[in-house]
Amino acid sequence: MTAHQGHRWLERVDVGELTIVRFQVHHLRGEEITRPVFEMIYGLVDEIKRARLVVNLAQVESLDSYAVGKLVLLNRKVQVAEGRLAICHLTPTVQDVFDTMHLEDIFCLYATEEEALASFPSPPQPPAEDFEGG
Repeated sequence: MTAHQGHRWLERVDVGELTIVRFQVHHLRGEEITRPVFEMIYGLVDEIKRARLVVNLAQVESLDSYAVGKLVLLNRKVQVAEGRLAICHLTPTVQDVFDTMHLEDIFCLYATEEEALASFPSPPQPPAEDFEGG
């Protein structure tokens, strides 16, 4: 089942146990926009218990160290919740920031949203109960 929710800064799509967060802002610079945007994402993890996240940065043309710090904190929150964070569609300038800061060692990065989604293992299925008819 897929559910869509939007905001002027983010678009959220739930696909089963996975949540895709698509940024709708072009610049993650400064606390004024970055803090409330990430508070919404943190709420997904902390309050709604959505800890299997794909973050799509296709619309983000630039980000500062404050935004990078917020991504690092998001990654930690997801790990504490026993989830996983995949980041995809880095624009060239954002890719440069990630390369300069050696963030490929911290984050799971993917070229496309489809690759990021495919990187998640299927959730474990409950064992089938064996019973004998008689």
